[in-house]
Amino acid sequence: MESSAAERGAFPERVGSAFRMLMEIRMLITALSMLLLPREQLTVGVFVLMFSMVLLSWGTARQWRFVAPRVAAHPSLYTLDMFLSFAVLGVGGIAGPYFLSTVATATVAGLLYRWQGMLFVASLQILVYYLTYALTASRAGDLTFQALLGQPLYYPLAGFVGVALRRLLDDYAAKETALRQAQVLAAASQERARLAREMHDSLAKTLRGIALAASALPLWASRDQTRAALEAEQIATAAAVASREARDLLTELRDDAITRSLHEALRDVADRWAEQTGIAVTCDLDARIEPELRMRHEAVAILREVLTNVERHAKADSVKVRLVKEQDDLVLTIADDGAGFQLRQLPDLAREGHYGLIGLHERAQRVGGTVTISSEPGDGTTVSVRLPADVSEDVPSVEVS
Repeated sequence: MESSAAERGAFPERVGSAFRMLMEIRMLITALSMLLLPREQLTVGVFVLMFSMVLLSWGTARQWRFVAPRVAAHPSLYTLDMFLSFAVLGVGGIAGPYFLSTVATATVAGLLYRWQGMLFVASLQILVYYLTYALTASRAGDLTFQALLGQPLYYPLAGFVGVALRRLLDDYAAKETALRQAQVLAAASQERARLAREMHDSLAKTLRGIALAASALPLWASRDQTRAALEAEQIATAAAVASREARDLLTELRDDAITRSLHEALRDVADRWAEQTGIAVTCDLDARIEPELRMRHEAVAILREVLTNVERHAKADSVKVRLVKEQDDLVLTIADDGAGFQLRQLPDLAREGHYGLIGLHERAQRVGGTVTISSEPGDGTTVSVRLPADVSEDVPSVEVS
């Protein structure tokens, strides 16, 4: 029998959901069988056994996360369930609705164990079926083609359905994994190109300026000691800027945001920044929002850049970070209680060499988003980023303080 998913690692979520669905179907079939039975055939023994199967199916469906991996890893547990279903058949006979409650067993076997396991379980079911038929022949009446060959063939046919379902789920999971890997590779390629551009536009220019100033320093030292001291101080300042720029680039190179959920990456950036700066950060992050990798990366990079600006200029005591869904967009809001500033047009900022806010707009525009900044002197600053996003509906929100 092939190694189970439980033995190979985490049990596949979709396989577990299909297992739960089959248990619910068997529960409904068994309950319906009891309702269809003539009153004279519904003895106490039949009722107890069939009701026990209903409860077992219901409990297994509710606790599938615990049950399914263990049944997949230990087929002997599944034989116990199989013999319980045939106990019902033995008490009630092979005719009528009793038989229907045993068919789903083969389907589940195909889902959990694939071909080899399914054929083993289906063969065992056929064997037990004929044994049950022999023991209940006095109640079975005349031997018919349906009872002799028709009904036993349901077991391998139902098992084939389970195998086909498992193959479909495995193929879907493989394609999903391949798609995610392709997205990661594409995002990594885009990130390398972006870092190369930023290194050229920031760090390389700063280093060239340092080199030019340093080459002129000996000349100033021989002509004007005061100017030489000023140039040396500017070189030291530029070297500190280059060091910070290099540190920021290295931080982004080490960043693993593309492999984590958006709310996890945002929380990690905010927590690390709060620890380094001593400024309190409150996060309200909706964990259902899970955009594609490019959106995720730009959102994390924008948060990092905004927090850097807060540290350098805002003189804030606290920052609030909020991630919500509005219509088909994700909205990331970063609000501080700092000094604030007088808003100006982007061209004016560019002429004065203030490229931080321009960079925020460029990042958002690269992925079809927008940035809105509101601020007044003495009244703090709020940066609101709106990006397209897809949302999963079955994950709770996360609040962090």
